[in-house]
Amino acid sequence: MEIAGIVAEYNPFHNGHLYQINQTKFQTHVDAIVAVISGNFSQRGEATITDKFTRTKMALLNGVDLVLELPVPAATSSAERFAEGAISIFEQSHIISSISFGSECGDIATLTKIATTLIHEQDSVDQLIKKHLKTGLSYPRARQEALIEFLSTESLSNTTDDLLETLKSPNNILGIEYIKALTKLHSTITPFTIKREGAAYHNPSIEGHIASATAIRNELLNGSMKHTTSMPPSAATLLNPTSLPSMERLSAFLHFKLMFSKAEELYATWDIPSDLIHTFIKNISDAPTYMELVNRCTSKTYTKATVQRSLLRILLHITESNIGCSPLTVPYIRVLGCRKESTHLLRMLSRNATVPVITNLNKQYSGLNASQKAWIDYELKATKLYAYTTKTPSFAMSDYTTPFILI
Repeated sequence: MEIAGIVAEYNPFHNGHLYQINQTKFQTHVDAIVAVISGNFSQRGEATITDKFTRTKMALLNGVDLVLELPVPAATSSAERFAEGAISIFEQSHIISSISFGSECGDIATLTKIATTLIHEQDSVDQLIKKHLKTGLSYPRARQEALIEFLSTESLSNTTDDLLETLKSPNNILGIEYIKALTKLHSTITPFTIKREGAAYHNPSIEGHIASATAIRNELLNGSMKHTTSMPPSAATLLNPTSLPSMERLSAFLHFKLMFSKAEELYATWDIPSDLIHTFIKNISDAPTYMELVNRCTSKTYTKATVQRSLLRILLHITESNIGCSPLTVPYIRVLGCRKESTHLLRMLSRNATVPVITNLNKQYSGLNASQKAWIDYELKATKLYAYTTKTPSFAMSDYTTPFILI
């Protein structure tokens, strides 16, 4: 049986996601689709526009057979760690034969060459990155320039402009990281890419049948109903405009954490440079709102997404001692939902997986080991934070109270 994996946020599920699912089935002739989706916070460190259970329903109603959860430490990490976490879930499931991802270039050969270079020539690339950082470039741009400089000596047919376009496009970057993760894990899973159609990843407005998730979220937050033209009806009807999240509601928690935590506790937070933590501490007293703190701490060195991810890790107190492994490996597989006609996939997963498969957290939590509980506990805290962002206190315990989704 051929099963394709897709890594997604579905924040929210839109016509572009539906296109990817349909094209994956059409072009690869797989028998089923398994999606790994982020929980209640996105890779940019923001609360998702609707909760993970609703987004699971959206996926199951539109062609996904089985939905697994990408835990918050991985889901709110850099592209590299995000990809490693997701791929580790697929690899440990032992049921996935290929992964499908969208990309702006649609060229698996170029993406694979770049990924291979980053793994096997990392020292050389790092030296070039340092050289470009000294010229005042931001880290993402210095990394782009370093790769272009290195790859220009390789046997690629791409021009410098083509390489620059490839390396600055968000879906291409994630695709490269998926391939890197597969390589690091010596995986037999085959990468497959579909050229992205419609609006660009960060296009802020809805202009057609396929819009960016950014544009759809903007419309929702502005009280517009225009988003319905860019989403499958079954997904659009699941959105609740009366309980949209706001990160500003976490401002008081964040101020308390940064102002009253011991310095060594903050510096022990996983995957945050010490100088960025120092910047947070320096600015917290003069930044009365969440966004003001984010804006004050965003720089050439640290992007807005990096700042937001770091602040969320501080709130959740995600520590190096619990997470510090490379490549990042999720120690369990949590199932959020399944289609009724695809329950055989769940049986396959339970038989083949090399880590615990969680379908009922309430019953299975006590049987987990210390590492697995540590990861799950971050997820439980993230859900409670999400309840505050949406002003829905009843959602705080939903990881225990929401039944397994079967559609």
